[in-house]
Parts: sequence; structure tokens; C-alpha cells
Amino acid sequence: MRIYFTTLLFLVITRFLFGQCSFDGNQTNGGTLSPTSGYQTVSNVFNGQYFPVNVTCGNLYNFNFCTNGGSASWDTQITVLATDGTTNLAYNDDNCGLQSNVSYTANSNTTVYVLITAFYCNLDGSNTGATLAYNVTPVSYNPAFTLTATSCGSANATITGDTGGTFSFNPIPGDGAQINASTGQITNGTGGASYTVQYTLGCNTSSTQNVTLPSGGNPSFTLTASCGGATAAITGDNGGTFSFNPVPGDGAQINASTGQINNATAGNGYTVQYTVCGVSSTQSVTVLTDNCFNLNGNATYINVSGEQCIQLTAEVNNQTGCSWNTNTVDFSQGFSLTLDYYFGNNINGADGNTFTFQPSSSSACGQNGGQLGAGGLANALSIEFDTYDNDNPSHVYDMSCDHIAVEIDGNMQGPGAPYAGPVCAKSNGGNIDDGGTYQVMINWNPVTQTLDIYFDGNLRLSTSGDFVNTVFGGQSNVYWGATSATGGLNNQQYFCPSTVVVLPVELTTFGSDCSENNTHLYWETATEYRFDKFEIEYSEDGMLYHSLGDIDAVGNTLSAQYYEKTVESSAHPRLYRLKMIDDDGNYTYSSVIMGNQCITNESLFTNQYTLANQIYFEFATPVNYIIYNMSGQIIDQSSQATNSLQMESTSYASGIYYIQVSAPNIGTEARKIVLNN
Repeated sequence: MRIYFTTLLFLVITRFLFGQCSFDGNQTNGGTLSPTSGYQTVSNVFNGQYFPVNVTCGNLYNFNFCTNGGSASWDTQITVLATDGTTNLAYNDDNCGLQSNVSYTANSNTTVYVLITAFYCNLDGSNTGATLAYNVTPVSYNPAFTLTATSCGSANATITGDTGGTFSFNPIPGDGAQINASTGQITNGTGGASYTVQYTLGCNTSSTQNVTLPSGGNPSFTLTASCGGATAAITGDNGGTFSFNPVPGDGAQINASTGQINNATAGNGYTVQYTVCGVSSTQSVTVLTDNCFNLNGNATYINVSGEQCIQLTAEVNNQTGCSWNTNTVDFSQGFSLTLDYYFGNNINGADGNTFTFQPSSSSACGQNGGQLGAGGLANALSIEFDTYDNDNPSHVYDMSCDHIAVEIDGNMQGPGAPYAGPVCAKSNGGNIDDGGTYQVMINWNPVTQTLDIYFDGNLRLSTSGDFVNTVFGGQSNVYWGATSATGGLNNQQYFCPSTVVVLPVELTTFGSDCSENNTHLYWETATEYRFDKFEIEYSEDGMLYHSLGDIDAVGNTLSAQYYEKTVESSAHPRLYRLKMIDDDGNYTYSSVIMGNQCITNESLFTNQYTLANQIYFEFATPVNYIIYNMSGQIIDQSSQATNSLQMESTSYASGIYYIQVSAPNIGTEARKIVLNN
């Protein structure tokens, strides 16, 4: 198979090594070793010799030819095996020059074999005279903890001994109470009931504590109206449940755990009941009448999979829909705005959407058909997502693929070319009214006066201009929203307000390199306004992400700011992203990057070069390969090992990719590729 690329940027990620040796019938029993806390040695060790060791669960055992009396004149390997002679428990080669050093923590009371081999797992006894040093570090476990009732339905655990264990009920209660295995927190308990909790560390070391929950509850809480619903704040005891009382008939929904009301009707009143330990209280709220968006023309609220969304046009001819946020956005400050668009499921339909900024009115709405609901709006900056080719074959302002353009003259159909664009919405062309939902992200940098437009994670169009003075008539605070239209053809077109995030920060750089054997992450912002912090997250599969902690942001600045964090390198390739959070709690995510594996060993990649539109990789040994996209999804992989790889540019769209290669018993290495077709 051949895969091709054009412009590429490589980021080398050092491989990690792994391996093992096992019994093959040539090994010799050298006698049982009995390690103590002080180092001992055994001399005249030869390759092919093994030593039985009776180990105790939890203790750390060390075997080496490097220090503490250990030495060898030949290239050693040490493998710790189960007594079947094949199950690998620990292994090392070349820890100090050509010599080996193994540390092994026992997970049970058993016997293990310490097998000595020469390089390439040689067991023929041809190398002799080595001295093996060994000792044991005894480990004890302290499973002490305390339990404290926090309400009539819950309790918290505090670890006073060793961390890293697991909590469980012992015995398991029959009332539906739940316990968090990591923290020991009890929830959904019964007032007045008693519970016994067991905390277990390694080697089945455990302790228990009892707690009795209070028999009464305080169900006090408050309700605050929000856009499309309301939020609840518990001021009494946690652990209860929320419900409507009475249940409304308009489709409004309530979260039983948090009391959050969604999909409510603007202007309607709702009564919420909070019950904890059999005691209840109620609060009433009236949903905000403007619902945060002003809807004009044919725009209306619809329910999509239980979520309240704004339909700009139905699948009906000659419709025009506009939806403006009741707040304005400030073009004197940098911002990043994201939302998800649905352009319909009729690839022969029309006409498309715009995302428009204008200073005049939150009740404005433009013309239908090819004007996309924004044509005729005064002083408007419109980013159009056009699903119909209106000027075929001249293609002055449209193109055959579904496309993106920027218009500032109030006319989506010429007479000349747009202010910027058009470009295909998808880098490989094609349709966007295919039933899919696509993320749009708009970044504005007031320092460089640059507007960047991303479609489904890819930068598709970048333009610049003094829009405040040349378009908005000197006003920097402008209304923002979505418009859409149909004409002689149609499509259903909508977006969901829950996907709209306006973040007052612009991220210009996010990368990774090495700091000794650690992974060094760094990023830079161009501007910040009312910004709070960055949360660093990592994933090993591109789906489940874990937090590595927070970095506080400067918060308000028009100058570039540099941030960094050094984390321990992982044996497995990791993907990293930034969760960027403003001071209102709104957040969005950065692009995903692959971190460096900063473990110093020789590379599996021996050569790479470009000829015409092809990239060639050569490897030190036959490898299998996997190609990931920037989200960590596998898009290609090898079925058999190969010594080289040829890649063709026509196989992929522009974007970031990762090539990971691996060789059995040697290691894994990954490289980053940036492709810009």
C-alpha cells in the first residue's frame, strides 16, 4: 500500500525498549538466593544460569551487575520469571553500559527465577566469571483511614495511611447506597443507617471503619433562571434528588442530581422539589423571556435528541431564519467562538448558513435564497457556509464544492468576488449537507486584525482587516448570530445553543519537546480577556482524557503570553490537549498534539526523504505501523512488518497526523506529520 504527503514537518519521538528471555532447556540452577536488606553477592555467574528466590508480597527485590559489588566482563541480561520459566515479571538489558539492573516488586508470596543471559538471550554458558549483587527492600502497608458523615445520605473518607488502595462496603448494604472505590465517599445512603467500609492496599492488607448517617435532612436550595431553563444551588444537605412538582407538559427536563432545568419554555414558571432523607422543599422560577437568543423570520426552537436547538430553516422552500445572541462581542479584544452546525441531509438542497457580526440590531434578518439570510444587512461581516453553486460555470463568487467565504458588502452573490475566499469547506471538497454535524470555530486577533475560520478542526480560511472601522462604522461591540435561507431548493438547517462557546483567548502555539527524559509541553496566547486557566489533559486512546492539573492564565492582556509544563514521559505514546476556561466557567479545547517520548535510545527510523510528492521512510528493522489523525483515531495500519514505507499526498486531507511504528521485543516510536495540501 502507498500513502502520499506534500508539505511535512517531523517531530521525532524517541522509542522505548522492552523484551524478555525465557527457559529453553539450556539453563542451569545456581542455587536459591535469600536476599537481605544489605547487598549480598554471588560469584562465578555464567550465562544460562538461574537462581530461585522465595519472595514476599509487596517487597522490592534488586538484582544487578552494575553496583554494590555486582560486575561482569560480558554483555549481561537479567529476566525475572515465574516458575513456568516463560512468564516475564521483570527484565533489563544495558542499564549501565552493557550491564543490567532489575528491580521487581512481588505481588504475592511465591517463588521466582532470576535468569542470567548474554545478549540475544544466550543460554549456552559460554560467558563466565560475573558477580551478581542482590538485596531486598521490605515494604509495609498502612491502610488506616477515617469515615465522617457529611449529610443524612453521604459520608467522606480520609486516608491517614498509604494512598492508592480501594474502598468497598463490607458487608454490602441492601438500601442502594453507593461507594466511590477511589475516594471512599458514600452517596445515596439512608438517614440513620450504619455502614462498614473496608480499605484495601496491596497484598490484601486492609482495615475497616464504621459510620452512622444522621437521621434527618436539610433540603434547602435556590433556583436561578438561565437561558432556556434554570440552575439549582443546594444550600442544605447534598445527596438528594430533584423533580418537578407538578410535572410541566411542555417538554421541559430536569436533572435529578443537579436540579438543572433544560428545554424550558421562555416565560413559563416551574416548581422544583428537592428531597433528601425523606424531607422535601420546593422553589419556583420563571424562565428568562429572551432565552438568550432573539429569533427572527422562520427561525424556531426544536427538540433534537432531547436538546433544545434553534432551527433556522425547515426543509421548505423560500424560508429565511435569523438568530442573534442578546449579548455583543467586542472586536477590540481577542476571542475564540465555536458552535456546531447542521446543514441538512439533502446534498441536492440549498442554500446554506452564515455566521454574521453586525452592530445594528438583534432583530435583523436578510434575504432568502442565495443571500443566506444575511444579504442586505447593513455594516455586516458575514462568514458564509454555502451549500449551493449559484454562479456555475463562471464561478466568480461561488464554487462547485460546498464552500466558505467572507463577505462585507451585504451581498452574498457578487457582483464581484467575496472579500475572502471562496474555499471548499472540506479540504478534499464535497458536500456538508450530508446529514452530519460540523464544528465551526472562529478566532479573532485584534493585534494583527486576523480572522481565522476553522471547519471541523481544519483551518480553511484566514483573512485580515480593520473591520471595526471599515465594516462596523467604528463600533467594536457588535451583535453576533447565525442566519440561513432556502429558495427554490431547501434543507433543514439548525444549531444547538449548548454548542456555542465564546472564549476570550486566542491560542497561537501548542507544542511538545523534551526536557532531559521528561515531556515538555508549551503554548502561547496572542491575547487574553477575562480568562481564568488552562487544564492540561492527556489520552492514550484519543477517546478517554485524564487531567494533569491546572495552569493559571494571566487573564487580561493584549500581549503574547508563554506557558509551559513538564510532565513525566510515558512508555506509551500520549495525546495532549488544553481545556481553556474563562472566568465564567465557559471552556473550549485546543487542537490535540502527540507528546514526545523522551527516553533516550536509538531510533527505529533510520532515514526519510522526499521525492516529488512522495515521502519515504526507512527503518532499522522490520516494523508494523499505525497512522492516527489528530483526534487519535486510527485511519490506516499495516498488516505485516516492513523495512520501508512510501506515502502519497492524495490519500489524506490537510491536517496533523501521527505515524507510530513498532518492532517486537525492541520498541515503539512515533513521529508527527503536518500535511498542508
